[in-house]
Amino acid sequence: MEGATAPTPQQAQTTTATPALSKSDEAASATPPATLEEVRGVVAHIYRDAVVVEADRAAPFVVGDFNGDGSEDVAVVVRPGEGKLPEVNGEYANWIVEDPRQVQTPEVRGEVKVFPKRPGPTTVRQGELLLALIHGYRVRGWRDPLASQTYLLKGAAGGEMSARSAEAALKAATDKARLPQLRGDVIVERLAGGDGFIYWTGAKYAWSGPASH
Repeated sequence: MEGATAPTPQQAQTTTATPALSKSDEAASATPPATLEEVRGVVAHIYRDAVVVEADRAAPFVVGDFNGDGSEDVAVVVRPGEGKLPEVNGEYANWIVEDPRQVQTPEVRGEVKVFPKRPGPTTVRQGELLLALIHGYRVRGWRDPLASQTYLLKGAAGGEMSARSAEAALKAATDKARLPQLRGDVIVERLAGGDGFIYWTGAKYAWSGPASH
């Protein structure tokens, strides 16, 4: 067609806005998507029958690098197995039971960090929904049979759960000055009627959202 000219390289380029990816999303080409069947298998391997994956949710888990160590983790909504509270709350259990809503980070006053009073032990009751966090191990992440650092988080199994990168969480924050230091991906969810996220403090999982400040 006369008069038509080929586009320049600059004209041919297009820019498409894409959401920030969680660290595990960036490695998705090398890691197959998680399936409910294998998540159930990993939960059974680690917790035996102490907890079971919540059956009433279509997607009861999310994956991401939540503690920022470069290995993929998984967060799964579970509930205590029938009659298994002694195992769940056991002193010598192979997991840590915590309530992220009770975890407070140190307050910085000038050059001094003031640490809050340590909360008392967390006790799980029968029927309560929990968020099981399984930290990954090396390349295979949470799928590795040696992945054994795990948490059971009370009061942390919210709705509309998704993984979000620290970068995306920072961009979405309306009050960036009050945003906690983020070391890895976060678990965004609606909890007790308010939107917020679960994040790794470097030692524990804490809730950032309504009633957390």
